[in-house]
Amino acid sequence: MGPRWLAGAVVVVVVGLFWVMPLPGRDGAFRTPASRPSDAIAGSSGTARATKPAAPRPTGSLRIQGVVRDARGPVRGVRVSASRVDAETLSERPCPGEGEATMFDERLLDADCLLDREAEVAGLVELREGEAPVFAETTTAEDGAFVLQGLPPGAFTLWALGEHGAVMRPRVPAGGDAVELLLEQGFQLSGVVTAQDGRTPLPGARVTVLHEAHTRFFDALADAQGRFRVGPLPPGRYLEVASARGWRPGLFREALWLDADVEVVLTLHRMERLEGQVFTPQGLPAGVVTVNLHSGIGSGDVRSTRSDAQGRFTFEEVPDVEHRLWAWDSKRTAYGDAIAQPSLEQAFIRMKPTTFLEGTVRDEQGRPLDGVRLSAQGMVLGDAPSPEAVTDMAGHYRLGPVLASELKLSLTRAHFLNRTEHVSQQDASAHAWDFTLSRAVSVEGLVVDTEGRPLAGVTLRLAPGSDPSIYINRDRAAQQDENTVSDEAGRFLLETAGEGPARLWAGAADFMPEKVSVKVPATGLRVVLRRGASVSGTVLDAKGQPMPSVEVQLWNMAPGSGEARAGTVDAAGGFSLRGLKAGRYALEALRGTPGLEQSASSIVELGEHTQAVVSLRFEEGRTLEGMTVDTEGHPVPDVQVRACLPLDDVPAWQLSAAECGPRGTGVRSGADGRFVLKHLVAPTYQLVAWKEGRSFTPARSRGGKADASSLHVAPGGSDVRLVLERSPHLRARVVSADGAPLPASLWAPVPMPVSSPDGVFDVALGEDARQVLFRAKGFLDLRRDVVMRPGVDLDLGTLVMIRGRKARVIVRDEAHPGPLAGVKVIVDASYEGTPPPDAPPVPLPFIGSLDGEGAVELDGLPLVPVVLTVSLLASGRNQGVTLLATHQETATVTLPAP
Repeated sequence: MGPRWLAGAVVVVVVGLFWVMPLPGRDGAFRTPASRPSDAIAGSSGTARATKPAAPRPTGSLRIQGVVRDARGPVRGVRVSASRVDAETLSERPCPGEGEATMFDERLLDADCLLDREAEVAGLVELREGEAPVFAETTTAEDGAFVLQGLPPGAFTLWALGEHGAVMRPRVPAGGDAVELLLEQGFQLSGVVTAQDGRTPLPGARVTVLHEAHTRFFDALADAQGRFRVGPLPPGRYLEVASARGWRPGLFREALWLDADVEVVLTLHRMERLEGQVFTPQGLPAGVVTVNLHSGIGSGDVRSTRSDAQGRFTFEEVPDVEHRLWAWDSKRTAYGDAIAQPSLEQAFIRMKPTTFLEGTVRDEQGRPLDGVRLSAQGMVLGDAPSPEAVTDMAGHYRLGPVLASELKLSLTRAHFLNRTEHVSQQDASAHAWDFTLSRAVSVEGLVVDTEGRPLAGVTLRLAPGSDPSIYINRDRAAQQDENTVSDEAGRFLLETAGEGPARLWAGAADFMPEKVSVKVPATGLRVVLRRGASVSGTVLDAKGQPMPSVEVQLWNMAPGSGEARAGTVDAAGGFSLRGLKAGRYALEALRGTPGLEQSASSIVELGEHTQAVVSLRFEEGRTLEGMTVDTEGHPVPDVQVRACLPLDDVPAWQLSAAECGPRGTGVRSGADGRFVLKHLVAPTYQLVAWKEGRSFTPARSRGGKADASSLHVAPGGSDVRLVLERSPHLRARVVSADGAPLPASLWAPVPMPVSSPDGVFDVALGEDARQVLFRAKGFLDLRRDVVMRPGVDLDLGTLVMIRGRKARVIVRDEAHPGPLAGVKVIVDASYEGTPPPDAPPVPLPFIGSLDGEGAVELDGLPLVPVVLTVSLLASGRNQGVTLLATHQETATVTLPAP
């Protein structure tokens, strides 16, 4: 039951909810943007408008009736509805594409699939596509009664959403006439929608929260401060989608089961225009070529355009992040790529001739080998197929196009040892690349179960003379000699370098791993896998209802084992773990929630063929209430609080456990500073608390025993006060020499740069801060030494930044006298390691592509002589150096021939 918390930024998910409550405005009045979430209309780009979901229409003759209650009795005015997922619902759609996603039946909303489909899913939600259809809805009467009519046969998910509570009940069959829905407290999901700096609010942004499994949508509009609130919502796992006109819709996700109020920050990226120019290998404008763009923020989409006669191209409305661009000529004989961000730079792409690798592969006797497969690994290829070739009868191959500067080449052929070679692109076409493969010795056989049935898909490893596990971290290409998977008939073939004794390991899901001693070479081996023991069962909540979204782990309790098997729990709370050895195990179910990782465990004794059935039931547990206060005892709202087990209480069979710290998502204290932690079952917990601009001080807190970073408390205890001191603030006003406010950013020591459009800063800093750094475009960096003291703010007053100078650096190459337009370079400014006294800092190195004239503009250079060093980014060779005098505006740097 040790703490295993998911670290990472808080993510917001869109959930289907009926009750939407925006935060109050400055006058304290609540304003609901629409009478129902579906009435809110917003578009991110002005071209797509959200549509209202169709009103429920009777599609059958059945009904569900019942009553909604809370702890005090029937509740009137609660909105009750019936929905169910279908093939078009987002939660049921398969992950598009082929390969592993299809093999493992991955769904669109699964975490791995969303990595590449985030933009696609956000767009669907924005257009209200994929929402679970609602078949009926109503509002409870004075006695809490409700009737949902016109339902077709089948089971439905019922949602009861009220002003002070919510509940969701899945799998309710149509025709039920005594359904009781007991309102729970539910939770509020609130937060702020900001620009990509994380601080500038986006008023009027639309936020859609959707339930991951049952796919109901709930909407809210951000107020003038960019804040929103949705709820109360039933406990569950949710996604969030945020959108605003002129900004890229964003999808946010966290892997927690939400059952307590949470506060999130949803950051969007502005849509901008990206312009650029593409050049031929000779440095001339490349007219009418295809340019492709891909952004690295959760989108698998590739956009394409064509350059004009001058090689110029434009992409409209792309998010203001780094993008990768690449271009081919019409015959794919030349290729180029670049990285660019719309708000910072133009994109310049210099194409290079594509090269091919050619040669012959022979055996150790010099005989040509046909059927040898050669493949390039680790190459960034854009939309080109992965380079691969197979030798012909003469052993000849031609591989390409080769794009990467360094090529990792793998050669494989049956009955021969694999080979890996590293080839430099500069050398690729210099001569023929011939290779020799050494013949392998083999181990062949059949894998079967105890009934003699062949087993397909079994993984086998061979390790000469030792445990095969030592080969796990070897180079993958070399591993192929000693690793394989049995075919449909259970047959396998393993090939290795030397003869002699070896160990063969075989393993598969649902079977116990098997180790066999063999003598290489060997044929006709028969490997028998036993199914062993199994543990299956159901995970239930404290009320006896199945719990989805739970992780199950089975720990081997043998001293020092550290072995654990993980499993998933289905929608009905079921799990199954097979292929287990006999022994004593701890079976544990885990579910992360705000502020606490819930767990339930049971000890299981397994014999060699035991088929154990275990029910894990989470306890209701106890609650712990407390307050977050400042040093004067006044409430501090919106503090996150987390509880975890002390390290000394972590069970011995868990070999590692994370320390308790301010990370993940905690329960949030309210406006009165009060917080509640529920479902606590251990005798003692560590509490930690955190909020931006505040420092948790356990020594000044009360209600428990303090250590250096936490407060140890007992559930059910009273008068818990967590004290948070105000972090010391640094204030400054940045101006130019004429006194005008200067847009600037503070880079150190804050974790992320803090930008200020008017140059005014009021930033909480840690007490260990010793130096701060201010930056502004075109100005010299400004550093100040600081001494921060607890509880004491530091005002640096008005800081005057000095404008740096600009210089245009033209780059030439002695080996290639043509223009270097689009060539990638690194330009570094320095004092040659001996800066003069009081010399201002030099700007960071320029890393990027030269413009159409083979030059780059440097800004923010100091008004003293500096040394400029230029090198080609692709190889780092040919460093050209020049001295830029104090008043010099243009310099030419020539790269020497190699």
